[in-house]
Amino acid sequence: MMEIRDLSFSYGSQEILRGIDFDVEDNSVLSILGPNGTGKTTLLRCMCGLHRQTSGTITVDGKEISELKGRELAKTIGFVPQSVPVPRTSVFDAVLIGRRPYIDWSATSEDLEKVEEVIGALGMEHIALKGCDRISGGEFQKAQIARALVQEPSVLVLDEPTNNLDISNQHRTMHMILDAVRQRGMTTVMTMHDINLAVHYSDRFLFMKDGRVAAYGGLEVITEDLIHEVYGMDAEIIDHRGVPFVVPSHSAKYLHLASHHHPHDVNDHIH
Repeated sequence: MMEIRDLSFSYGSQEILRGIDFDVEDNSVLSILGPNGTGKTTLLRCMCGLHRQTSGTITVDGKEISELKGRELAKTIGFVPQSVPVPRTSVFDAVLIGRRPYIDWSATSEDLEKVEEVIGALGMEHIALKGCDRISGGEFQKAQIARALVQEPSVLVLDEPTNNLDISNQHRTMHMILDAVRQRGMTTVMTMHDINLAVHYSDRFLFMKDGRVAAYGGLEVITEDLIHEVYGMDAEIIDHRGVPFVVPSHSAKYLHLASHHHPHDVNDHIH
């Protein structure tokens, strides 16, 4: 389990995060949502030990992140940022980098097998020997996720994992992440822009506004009032098969009209 208690962070005199409190259970997925500039990525970087919080604590299984160094930290938390420089290596070698915390002199057969296993699980065999500079942005994003998975961390942290992906690959990638989480029992935290995508693949949600927690919990926290408070927009929450679906108010009236005349078409559209 990861626990965040009274976390604050400042750049010089500018306070970015204030009084952040939440938990993430093992074998669960938490999505962090909110508008740009509200501190989501900064929070992730604090959780990974890349930024040192001004105050408060971050613990994983009772151990404070600030006390973990080098290999121990890498074995505890795997981080997939929004963007990284594309290395001049094969995809296989880029994924193998995730085994670095376990390698002393050279990669063992176990390290290579774990890389092959993850590459196979993510359906990346056809690009494994290609150069990272010769694959698409979406494929490289999958390679970064694979690199974090072979790291075998207790906590997987992803900053906009569906960035640069079309809608089909967004869902494929989220299924892939969810399967990996369930199989390995990982605690997973990710930032998301798309609330409706997050709803399908997350157990809990943390909404941020101005560096603070605006709401934290399950599906019950996603309300029209919260959407207005966090995003400053009017929206309607449509219940679709027991799952909330957020629709801007100006679009919702058309869905209601279409639902009246063509209910099956609308259900297919929402799904």
